[in-house]
Amino acid sequence: VLLGTGTPNSDPERFGPSLAIVVNNTPYVVDCGPGVVRRCAAAEKKGINGLNVTKLNRLFITHLHSDHTSGLSDFIFTPAVLERKEQLQVFGPKGTKHITKHLLKAYQEDIDIRVNGLEHGDQNAYKVKTTEIAEGVVYRDSNVTVKAFKVNHGSWKEAYGFRFETADKVIVVSGDCTYSENLIKNSKDCDILIHEVYSQEGFN
Repeated sequence: VLLGTGTPNSDPERFGPSLAIVVNNTPYVVDCGPGVVRRCAAAEKKGINGLNVTKLNRLFITHLHSDHTSGLSDFIFTPAVLERKEQLQVFGPKGTKHITKHLLKAYQEDIDIRVNGLEHGDQNAYKVKTTEIAEGVVYRDSNVTVKAFKVNHGSWKEAYGFRFETADKVIVVSGDCTYSENLIKNSKDCDILIHEVYSQEGFN
């Protein structure tokens, strides 16, 4: 499910980059651009049951450009307010722990009020387990095995694509990247490849 296909440009017709792979009504979200949680809610209204906001507890980040991560606070806090039961699991490159730690610190008073104040929120819903990844298998459960592979993206030391292997499909997400032999290798025999493209006209 393509949740957002925008760039850093403030195009009101395009939300920030994000997509979800839904397996047995379980969502696995890649990247979290602006508006990500509301886009999940919109998809659910169109009949994609796996994107209920309470189920948003697995996030995979390709790289740390702001347009791919500025929805992270939304992804942490909005589902927690709306009764997510499990802690959030975030998988991303080096630096992901730093961002997550400081977001939680910045919103600590809000967390305290929502958990200990009139809302009596679930403290577990505000917990985030952050894993900084390397190439190879980064996540596995009964629905999916997720493999990360490095790609080239601008000046970033670490940028990743992801290969999602399910019982009946292999879906590869390139992340933002230029020509990449590693992407070609990791896309071999996949059923679906999700790859960014853009027109040079938009940059003239």
